[in-house]
Amino acid sequence: MPDQFILILAVIATLSIFQSVFGIGILVFGTPTLLLLGFEFATALSFLLPASLAISLLQVISFPGQRPAISPYLYLLCIPGIALGLLFTESMSSTVWPHYLVGAILLISAIIRLDQRVQGWLTNALGKNIAFYHAVMGTVHGLTNLGGAFLAVFASTTSTDKQTIRYRIAYYYLLFSVVQIFVLVMIAGFQKMLSLNLLMALVSTSVYLLVGNRIFIRSNNGRYQIALSGFMAACGIAILLNA
Repeated sequence: MPDQFILILAVIATLSIFQSVFGIGILVFGTPTLLLLGFEFATALSFLLPASLAISLLQVISFPGQRPAISPYLYLLCIPGIALGLLFTESMSSTVWPHYLVGAILLISAIIRLDQRVQGWLTNALGKNIAFYHAVMGTVHGLTNLGGAFLAVFASTTSTDKQTIRYRIAYYYLLFSVVQIFVLVMIAGFQKMLSLNLLMALVSTSVYLLVGNRIFIRSNNGRYQIALSGFMAACGIAILLNA
């Protein structure tokens, strides 16, 4: 097995721990990592999407109790935005402004989460502009694969319960992955490459079951909120450094 493929497996296995706990990680960190390794954007997606989809699916189907409501704007604005953004990826590949936007929003949001009054203002602002936010989130995700950053900000303003936050992120991410895979298969002809990379889904599933979800279950809600803020800040810094 080529050394590069082993490296990709190691990257996905490591990032699967983060996605198991926070709902995001494989795409947010994996995309810039694989691009730095020299892969094309669509090729990087073919490695990352099966792994991300597998964990998101497990997180959605294993949610305990009554599931929280999902905004209709996910279906009306966000998903079409992803499809359109991915279709225009080639022509926008040299544009770095979405990376700066995503990184800055993550850093600012992580800082805001430290002050409950300011966090309340952010929650109110997103509530008043939820349609626009979903449209931007979808388009940015299609163009850069970094929409999970916007998603983490959105989910953290809708609840203070770790189960609900992770579920909402996982539900969105599951549909994100399905749309991206559909576009890659139907438009870009990547069905063979995606099928060959199903091993990535097996790796991420194993990490989720053996390590990641156990960490999530054992973490209390207070520490989880602190860890989520730190994780969002780390994502923001990583994205800005790789823009």
